[in-house]
Amino acid sequence: MRKAAHGEQPLYWVGPTKRDLLAFPEAVKDGIGTALSVAQFGGKHPTAKPWKGAGSGVLEVVADHDGNTYRAVYTARFRWAIYVLHCFQKKSRRGI
Repeated sequence: MRKAAHGEQPLYWVGPTKRDLLAFPEAVKDGIGTALSVAQFGGKHPTAKPWKGAGSGVLEVVADHDGNTYRAVYTARFRWAIYVLHCFQKKSRRGI
């Protein structure tokens, strides 16, 4: 485990979220990873938006790749840590 940089909050993965993220395409992992890194230093990446229905402090990062949409949901409610709550590929409802 690496030592945290000054001002960096630890990142905790809930359940299988890390495994789920690692299964995403490289470009998606890079984009979501950058957004989470910004959150770890107290910022909010431009692609991070409030997650509907969860209240303040829960954010969603959306990344599109090859016609698919990938999402990561995390909370920054606690000033001592960032928790990644969910990583998933949004399934299309076309043709329904």
